Amino acid sequence: MKLTDTIAGRTVLVLVLGLGSILFLAQYLYQVASERELLASNANRVAERLLVLAETITAVKPETRDTTAHSLSGGPLELHWSEEPLSTAGGRLDSAARTLRTYLLERAPALSSRGLIFGTSSASPATDGDQDHTTVISLGLEDGSWLNVTLARVQSTRVSSPSFLVSLLVGALGVVVVAVLLSIWLTRPLNLLAKEARTLFVSGDDGRPVAETGTREVRTVAAAINEMHRRIDRLISDRTQMLAAISHDLRTPLTRLRLRATAIDDETLKKSVDHDLDEMEQMIDAALGFLKEGTDCEPVEPVDIAAILQTIADDAQDAGHAVDVELPRSVVVKGRHLALKRALTNLVNNAVRHGGAATITVRRDKREAVIIITDPGPGIPPDKLETVFEPFRRLDDARNLEKGGYGLGLTVARSVARSHGGDVILANRPEGGLAATFRLPV
Repeated sequence: MKLTDTIAGRTVLVLVLGLGSILFLAQYLYQVASERELLASNANRVAERLLVLAETITAVKPETRDTTAHSLSGGPLELHWSEEPLSTAGGRLDSAARTLRTYLLERAPALSSRGLIFGTSSASPATDGDQDHTTVISLGLEDGSWLNVTLARVQSTRVSSPSFLVSLLVGALGVVVVAVLLSIWLTRPLNLLAKEARTLFVSGDDGRPVAETGTREVRTVAAAINEMHRRIDRLISDRTQMLAAISHDLRTPLTRLRLRATAIDDETLKKSVDHDLDEMEQMIDAALGFLKEGTDCEPVEPVDIAAILQTIADDAQDAGHAVDVELPRSVVVKGRHLALKRALTNLVNNAVRHGGAATITVRRDKREAVIIITDPGPGIPPDKLETVFEPFRRLDDARNLEKGGYGLGLTVARSVARSHGGDVILANRPEGGLAATFRLPV
């Protein structure tokens, strides 16, 4: 699953990228500002030292000034005294040299008239990244002589330390933690809404609507789901009542026809008419039973699927059918007992009726219980595996009409399975026959 497939993943990604970028930008700006401040501080100290050195050289006799200058050299500063400037203006000065020049002119404005020459010893224009770049400075003294200074840039001014890397790591971890916590807080109402919505349409529930809590958007979605549920309930109720009224109206002429059939003298014709009338009444009852599926008030409770399947297999065996079972001791799910029994009975009867025998196996994992009912019959054409779930749908080439049924068995089985959050899937077996897989969440 991709990180961007969920709202939580997208929230974490946006926060990590956004806050992470801001954090690293802030750290970069802090480092740049610190380096500039340190550069200014160093230039200020060097400027003060050069001015003090210039006064010191001026105070000694001319014949000892060069020797004194050499003795005062040290660190990045190398001093020479001369009658003429040794520095030639030229080259591109780096930021440190430009800052030093500014500070010298600010502290000793007289240098602008006496002379202040900044040059570079590099053959090519210097850049801020040159590690071996040296700056040659000539300061004019009060008596017209010159103090020549060679200022070596030993290393670039960088603010870097383990604490800097630690602060970056802590900041990044903080961003991730905040992103995860925020995503959980934002998506929790959606997860609760999804959980309640999944159980909302399970038949046999107590009719409790989805809780309209959380943010305004989540409340709006919950209200829309509740309204949709109410409309679906009204639609099913209206459909059932309409068919019940139609069936009630049909029973009256059927009763009259049955009475009139008693006056038929031809026994063969009489039996044929009675058979047709019985079949019509059975079709009406089957249709009503299908439409009422899921509208009853049977409670949802723990149900032992293994016990139900064992009872169905025993009844089929008592009726003379070959039914084998491979069942665990117990498989408990939450559901409606009678509805599950009716659905599983339809699948077993379908296998026995059209395949001649049935084998029932059950397996369970942490998420679902899987009931597989197989038969050695002719199977179903691959393009008809979904068609047979349609109401009143029977396949002449794979299922014999004379073997009974009105084409509602598989429809009822899938309806019951889906009302419990599961499903029914048909598949032809490679060795021949059909396999009906009934899945239920546990």
